[in-house]
Amino acid sequence: MKKNCKMKHSRMFSVSCKLLLASGFILLIGIMFAPTIARGQQKDKLISLKLDGESVLDAIQKINRQSGNSISYKKEELEKESKRVTVNLKDAKVLAAVETVLKETRLVAIVHGDVILIVPRQMNTGTVKSITLKGFVTDQNKDPMPGVTVKLVGVSLGTATNARGYFSIELPIQQGTLEFTFVGFKNKRVAFSEKTDTLRVVLEEDVKAIEEVVVTGYQAIKEKAMAGSYSKVKAEELVMTGNETIESMLQGKVPGMVVINQSGLTGTRQKVRVRGTSTLVGNAEPVWVVDGIIQEDNLPFETSELGAIGDSNLDMMKDFIGGAVSWLNPNDIEDITVLKDASATAIYGVKAANGVILITTKRGERGSMSVNYSGSFSTSQKMNYKRQDVMNSKERVDLSREAFSRGARVGKETVGYSALAYAYLERKISWEEFNTGVKKLEATNTDWFDILYRTPFSQSHSLSFSGGNDDATYRASFGYSNVKNTAKGNEQETYTGSLNTSFIFWKKLTVTAGLSGSHVKTQAFAAGVDPFNYAINTSRVIGCFDEEGELFYYTKGKYKYNIINELSNSNNENTTKSLKLNLSARWRFSENFTLAATLGGSTSSYFAESWFTERSHKIASVRGYEFGEYGATTTEFQNSFLPYGGMLTTSESRNFSYTARVQFEYVQLLKGVHSVNLMAGIESRSNEYDGYSQTNWGYMPDRGKTFTDVPLETPAGKLNTMYARTKPTITDKVSNYVSYYATASYMYDNRYSINLSVRGDGSNTFGKTAKFQPVWSAGLRWNVTDEHWMADQKFVNTLAFVASLGYQGNVAENISPDFIAKVLAVDSKTGEYQMTWKSLPNPDLKWEKTFTVNLGANFSILGNKLNGTFNWYYKKTVDVITSAKVPYETGTTSMYVNDGEVSNQGWDLSFTVIPIRTKDFMWSLGTSFSGNSNNVKSEVEKNGTWKHATDGSIAKAGYPVGSFWAFKFTGLDPENGGPLFDLSRANTSKAAEDATEYMIYMGTREPTFTVGINMVFRWKRFSFPLNFYISRGNYEFLDSPYENGYEMLSEFKNASNELNDRWREPGDETRTNIPSIPVGKNCQPLYPFENGVALYPLDAWQYSDVRVVNAWYIRFNDFRFSYNLPDKWIKGFAKSVALSCTVTNPLQIKSKDFKGRDPEVALGSQPRSQNFSFGINVSF
Repeated sequence: MKKNCKMKHSRMFSVSCKLLLASGFILLIGIMFAPTIARGQQKDKLISLKLDGESVLDAIQKINRQSGNSISYKKEELEKESKRVTVNLKDAKVLAAVETVLKETRLVAIVHGDVILIVPRQMNTGTVKSITLKGFVTDQNKDPMPGVTVKLVGVSLGTATNARGYFSIELPIQQGTLEFTFVGFKNKRVAFSEKTDTLRVVLEEDVKAIEEVVVTGYQAIKEKAMAGSYSKVKAEELVMTGNETIESMLQGKVPGMVVINQSGLTGTRQKVRVRGTSTLVGNAEPVWVVDGIIQEDNLPFETSELGAIGDSNLDMMKDFIGGAVSWLNPNDIEDITVLKDASATAIYGVKAANGVILITTKRGERGSMSVNYSGSFSTSQKMNYKRQDVMNSKERVDLSREAFSRGARVGKETVGYSALAYAYLERKISWEEFNTGVKKLEATNTDWFDILYRTPFSQSHSLSFSGGNDDATYRASFGYSNVKNTAKGNEQETYTGSLNTSFIFWKKLTVTAGLSGSHVKTQAFAAGVDPFNYAINTSRVIGCFDEEGELFYYTKGKYKYNIINELSNSNNENTTKSLKLNLSARWRFSENFTLAATLGGSTSSYFAESWFTERSHKIASVRGYEFGEYGATTTEFQNSFLPYGGMLTTSESRNFSYTARVQFEYVQLLKGVHSVNLMAGIESRSNEYDGYSQTNWGYMPDRGKTFTDVPLETPAGKLNTMYARTKPTITDKVSNYVSYYATASYMYDNRYSINLSVRGDGSNTFGKTAKFQPVWSAGLRWNVTDEHWMADQKFVNTLAFVASLGYQGNVAENISPDFIAKVLAVDSKTGEYQMTWKSLPNPDLKWEKTFTVNLGANFSILGNKLNGTFNWYYKKTVDVITSAKVPYETGTTSMYVNDGEVSNQGWDLSFTVIPIRTKDFMWSLGTSFSGNSNNVKSEVEKNGTWKHATDGSIAKAGYPVGSFWAFKFTGLDPENGGPLFDLSRANTSKAAEDATEYMIYMGTREPTFTVGINMVFRWKRFSFPLNFYISRGNYEFLDSPYENGYEMLSEFKNASNELNDRWREPGDETRTNIPSIPVGKNCQPLYPFENGVALYPLDAWQYSDVRVVNAWYIRFNDFRFSYNLPDKWIKGFAKSVALSCTVTNPLQIKSKDFKGRDPEVALGSQPRSQNFSFGINVSF
């Protein structure tokens, strides 16, 4: 049944993918050939024309409009004709109509390809002699310029340069003038004749013509008119090795944005925050937008839930699904723009409060087809014990020896020193055998990292094709990557493909279409089988292999365990597929008016499975005995709930989303100084998830992936309800939005600008009383350097001040305003279905609103050698959804309501400077600084447990989100070395509700200050960029060197080197704060609370202020050494070839308290590895 369900879902996704792919392909092919077909038919098109005394120019213009602009002419030549034209044509061909108009004039019509040329009669000598001109176009640095328009002056006949800057054009005249144009460069005209040889044209950059624009996803705004706060990162600023995600590439690149790596495993997600956290239960991640379309997450759950992953297969699988843009090939990125304040993001309505990250992908360039290949080959440093703060075998034996001799609480172990000691005391071995065994343990030193880790080889490849002409461009790309982690068994294989096209019809209608797809497969580890945690926490006195080289099994719990066997008999595999179609059209039907429409569709799916075979330790603990230990006729076999097979946990989710948008734009320049820009539109968006998750037992992956029957009951009559019958969890979720929006911008004389925007969103995720609540923003900008009184000075090149205020929204899609019932199994007594509720209705539930104020300045001085941006902001989020106590008469004691308030205040600064620039050498420095102060303003439902106070999950008024508290450590007991605490306020009724009453505030786990430093050194053809990242302001608990609060570490566990500095005798309390091993009174439970709950001293010490460390660090993110091969080396082979060597994460400087641990990742998780990459980029 399960298999059929899986096949059904797979077929459904396959069919939807094929339909979307087929429709997109047909549409793209149709659009691709439309211009060619249309143009070829223009000169044969039939037209009707009635003229009465019209000038020759007016007559030709009317014919041209009817023919679809297929006639090329020089306006000045037509204006010289004094003839008046009177004709009455019906169903005449275009060429015949033109010839009729030109009768008795000095002009003649010539057909050249698909174009009708009007030239003086003396140029037409009966037989048109054409010439072919060839040439090259370069910039002032002698670099070839692809896509330059080459046009015959006076007519529209022309071509474009290819990737090498080369052009070839056939001309119907033997002398004339060519005009060369390219955006950002001065136009240039060059005369030619039939004697002209190969042209060498150099274009000069036109600094005044280059006017930066800011893409908001809905429109492009001139930078001088933009009052909002934003940051832009170009693709060439990102270090792409194939091993990094898009999120991790942005670390340290954007002021005001924090990127936190939560694990060093391949395929895991990063945590991203833009200007702090503004929600308590909703998704705090920013919105990702690719080419104007919002990207939905692969999973219908909040990213914040990843921070609380437990030891379950389902949660472990979700950790490797990937984020909203994991499908995108980084090599397809043109640039990334991060929108931050209300003026920049309010247009996104209820998705804007956490910031918006816009990705613009590459488009085709005019010219003949160019091909680009980029490849990367990398390896990583194998994990080892050098930077791990753990004991070797001898130190671990010494610790066990002291514990045993002092009478510590030591369990009866089957391995290690304690096992030998018990065997000797029970006279199972002699003194000599005991000593021999201890010496062997001291010398074992099993290198678990060498066994479980590797030096991997990873690779990534990207191939793209692009080209086009004045009317159409295209770009196609294909990508492949295989990234292997240093942990054996963890890797990710990715396939991507994309096609982007753009077409211009009649010089007024621009149509763009994009189709992209991806297939990502990630191999990881099943829950509870973590190589890093095993290597770091398992005692090195335990061997992995016996003397014969076979796997050595030790008893863990009641059953035999070997990590190699467990890895071989378990797996976690995730597959994600996506297909996306994006269509847009812009019709400029007059000089000022534009109608734009966008349609984006996406279908994606993920399928994850995690399994254990019957040979694994996990299944042995379920079965009740070792694999093969008992036969089918034995009592043990028959009484087992799982005598055969293992377990398979599967999870599948399918997502379909679409965005449809229509907007009207008006642009007007009045009297050369008054610029008006208006936009209004409507939008519909839908996001639908459906899927399931289920665990099935009796799975045999090594026997054809089949299932065996699990007994319904044992011979003794015990029902097997746990393993024989399993219940799938079905997920069906739909979020629909209907929106209206409008923006208005006015700028006077490029000096003063006003931005206004408003948006209203309606959604089924809101309560009935809050269906349409608008957000708005207003912004001002003053371009000081455009003032007339600043014209004569040269020190300040750019100076602009901005100010904005407005509202941003955030909808918590994981909280529903509706009543959600849960139907249970049939009651065995009544025969009726049982029902409970999952959430009670709250018709007043609405989205969270953030009021934002932003003040900023943009500056550039010293001939643009030093430029930067500074912003100060204040964000106040109201109607924050919190869990609040309600009267029990409502049916529950707490429910979600809009009752919270959170504020963020901070600043961000970025500047770039070029300290040195000579003919051959340049040094540029770019920095970004960010500071944020977060504060919960309102009281929320209190939680009295100290465990919530220590894990950062309590939201308390007056403190930041992510705050945590600790027990107050007062020292070690001089008599027994046990930890002592100040618990004087713990035994009160107030403390029973709020643990922070007797604990001390330690800080927040969120960084409050970050710095990114990006430097580039260039010498001739060599380039050396390097990036640093600084994070500070957050704090963490160190892992405890003790396993629990009341007994000695198990012999299976390794111990931290911290225990080498433990209390051993009276007087040691003056030199150390590491408690003694648990002996006698020092591990007796405490009862400080009013409710009589026990508190073990070592547990309290683990979460005491003495265990809190400053989590600051300085990371050298990467540095690269690249070299561009000289043109003479690659002449005739390629346009350019660049070779590079990159080192990622080479060095980290951190607090000495971390003792080699990585403070960025969650303590105990695998740290990021050092990667070494070789790259090659070739353009043809």
